[in-house]
This record gives sequence, C-alpha cells and structure tokens, in this order.
Amino acid sequence: MIHRLLELGKSVLAESDLDGILAAAVDGVIELCQAERGMVLLFDEAGETIFQSARHLDREDIDQPQFEVSRTIIERVRSGGEAFWHPNVLDDPTLGDKASVTRLMLLSVACQPIRHEGSTLGVVYLDNRSVDGMFGGETAELLSTFSDFISVAAHNALDRRRMEQRIESLSGQLRERYDFDAIVGQAPEMLEALKLVGQVADSDATVLIRGESGTGKELIARALHFNSRRRQREFVAVNCGALPDNLLEAELFGHKRGAFTGAVRDNPGWFERAQGGTLLLDEVGELAPALQVKLLRVLESGEYSRVGSTRIRHADARILAATHRDLEELQREGAMRQDFLYRLNVLEVRVPPLRRRRGDIPLLARHFLARLAAEENDRGEKRLSPGAEELLLRHDYPGNVRELQNALQRGVLLAEGPVIEARHLPESLRTDVGGEEPSASEEPVTSFKAAKQRVVERFERDFISRCLRASDGNITRAAKAAELDYKNFHGKMRRYGIEPADFKR
Repeated sequence: MIHRLLELGKSVLAESDLDGILAAAVDGVIELCQAERGMVLLFDEAGETIFQSARHLDREDIDQPQFEVSRTIIERVRSGGEAFWHPNVLDDPTLGDKASVTRLMLLSVACQPIRHEGSTLGVVYLDNRSVDGMFGGETAELLSTFSDFISVAAHNALDRRRMEQRIESLSGQLRERYDFDAIVGQAPEMLEALKLVGQVADSDATVLIRGESGTGKELIARALHFNSRRRQREFVAVNCGALPDNLLEAELFGHKRGAFTGAVRDNPGWFERAQGGTLLLDEVGELAPALQVKLLRVLESGEYSRVGSTRIRHADARILAATHRDLEELQREGAMRQDFLYRLNVLEVRVPPLRRRRGDIPLLARHFLARLAAEENDRGEKRLSPGAEELLLRHDYPGNVRELQNALQRGVLLAEGPVIEARHLPESLRTDVGGEEPSASEEPVTSFKAAKQRVVERFERDFISRCLRASDGNITRAAKAAELDYKNFHGKMRRYGIEPADFKR
C-alpha cells in the first residue's frame, strides 16, 4: 500500500496543469481509499470554491438541498482545518439525526483538509453508500499523507496560475494603455521594459536602448515616440554605422551648398526633418569621438550648424539612442567619450535577448506566420509541426527575433502544404548545439553523393557562421580569417541565407 501511495503521489506531482493535478488527485484518493465518490476542492482567501474536480459527484450535486450533510462536513473541515472521518455517519450524534443522511443513504464519509503553511488550501471529500465501515483509521492516515502531495502540487500550480494571470493582466493593461501591438511577448523581462517605456514615453529625456542585434530596439524606440506628445510629428531613425563620418555629419546636421564636392544645393539634415518629433541614433556605439563632441553640444544646448555654415540652428527633436555594443568598454578603450555617454544614458531600457524569453517564441511564431500568410497570400496559412516547434524552442538565436522571423519565412516558402516541418527550417537550427540531425524520415538519403553534399553544405554554413561570429559580423574580417576572397565568402553567405547583422554583439 505504501508503494502504491508513493506512486500515486508522484503522478500528482508530475502534473503541471492545475486541472491535471486535481484529476490525478481525485482518482488517486478514490483508488487508495476504495471510495464510491470523491471530490477535491480548492478555496480562495474568502473561502469560496475556485477549482474542483470530482468523480461520480459534481459540485452542482453538493449544492442541492439533500446534500446538506456533505456541505456541513466540508465547511467544518474548511473552517476548522481538522480532518473528519466516520465509518458510519448514521451513528454520529451530530449528523445521524439529519434527514439528508437517510435520504443520501450515506455510510462512510471522510474529509481531509489540504494544508499549506498553516492555512487550509482546500479539502478532499470522499463518501461511500454501499459498504459500512469503509473509512477507518488506516484510511484517515493514507488520506492525510496523500493530501500532502496534493498540497505541494496544487500550491505550486496555483502560484503559476496567479503569475500567468498577473502577467497576462499586466500585458493587457500595457498594450491597452500604450498600444504596443507591434511588440509581441509576455516574458517578465519584456513586460518590465514595456512598463518603463510607458513611464518615460511622454518625457523629453534622452533614452538609451540596449540590446543585442535583432532584439527589437527600434520597435521600442517607435513605442516611445508613438506614445509621446510628439506622435504627430516625424520619427527619424539614423544608422550611425552605415555611413563614413564625414557623410554622417552632413546627413545629421545638413549642409550648405558648396560645403564639399557634390554639395550643389542647401540640404536639411535629419535633425531638421525630425523637428518636433523624435530622432533615433541607432548603433550609436559606432560614432567617432569627433562626431560625439558635436552631438554632445546638441544634447546639452540644442544648438548645431549645417556643415559649411555658421548660422546657429536650434533642434527640437527628442533624442533616442540604441546600441548592441558595450559602451562602458568602448569608453575605457577611448572610443566613447565619457561625457557623451553620460548625456546619452539619462534613462536606460534593456531589451532581453530571445534566449532569455523562450516562452515568447510560440507567440512570436504565430504572429510572424499570420503576417507572412497575409504577405505571401498565394501560399495560404501555415502552422508548425511539433518537431519544428521543438527545434525553434531549443535554439539559442544569436540573431534574436530577426533570426526567428527569417527562419519562419524560409519555412513558409519551402513548405508545400499547410504544415512547416523541421526539414523546412534553416539547417543551423537542426545542427546547432543541443539540436539534432534531421531524421531519416524527414530527409531520406537517396545516394552517397546526396549525403556527401548535405555534409559539405552543413560544414560550409557552420564555418561561415563561426567566422562571422568571431568577427562581430564584419564580412571583410571574416573572409580574411577564412582565407577566402570577399566575393567567394559573400557568395556563400547569400547561398545559405546568412545575415551578418545576426552576428553583431
């Protein structure tokens, strides 16, 4: 009996869903105690029933007038916290004279509190109408021990349920209040970032958005803009690493005709285009120190001049900055001015990498698949097979959300039917650390030549990816490390759909 008790206890603890826990619990107690009917009830702080599972007996039955005795016993155990059992309730002077005992033909009854940290979490109720003396002292001991298993499992499940409801509620409040529809996720770290965005959106303070490449830093910047009083004006995003320093300065501040070769007319810069709105300095860690000085002046006084002009202009644009670089390390190396870093980092929002919010992967996958179905309307709606979803959940995503989106787009394009299988996803997901090789049923080997080709392709893709990761996404340095010419290296990247931005840190 003890062995069976432990087995049933383990089956309850193995369940993670609350309904599954209660179903396993009521089945277990009925088997252990050889009861005819049983019910497990959980209560809220006010004593109201919030969850229940039963066999051969429903909550609606208990609510009927003829079940007055059962209700009395359950309430006595709930309020007093003490177990009740009787081999024949007809002999109980406090219950036997009640008409409902006779109407129900109750004989044996047992009711055990489910206790946790001194409070009654719920009760287990059992009864039997056919056998006299069914519930004795041994039954009471078994029921008491088994209720401890139920208590642990139910308490943990209730905590998870409350946390999920809290997160869902917080997510709903944030999205309803700040319209963050473009940002998908319910992970606590992401919700914390969104909460901070909501708090500082309508300020003019400079915000530094930190996060790895592909995490959605620009989406956060857009959320800051569109939830501010500047939402009716322009949002301008500038990639500070995309242009040489001299051209970037002219693009930021504008230039006067004749300021340099090719400047045939006056040209407004991004600060002027963002006047009254928001200017995002993306990849701000790529700025040269000389340009940092000029931007520092704008951050401190709002003053700047077009290149080639002495006329002072005044910027009225909120400045946001984003980076995947360690700016403090750049400052120690002399590549980032300390005063510029201080002016940028008035407020900081950190966007978590996808590997730290794996619970959001199914949400993101559904979001991208729905969007891709609209964009690729000739292919119809797609869904993931269990194997494909498992691969997505196990991958570490050095390219974060952008990499997940690219993987799903590939799956949509390659899947001929409505289901995206594991074989339709990028090979990096199938051969990555912690992943697994495609099964024989997914990719049958038809010949030695075909098998060899797949091995070669797998090697080339992995090798190119490692070189890019080591060079922080710099193609020139990666090609040099691989001892390949730039054109050949870049051609292999295009062949395997490898994006250098996925490897920037």
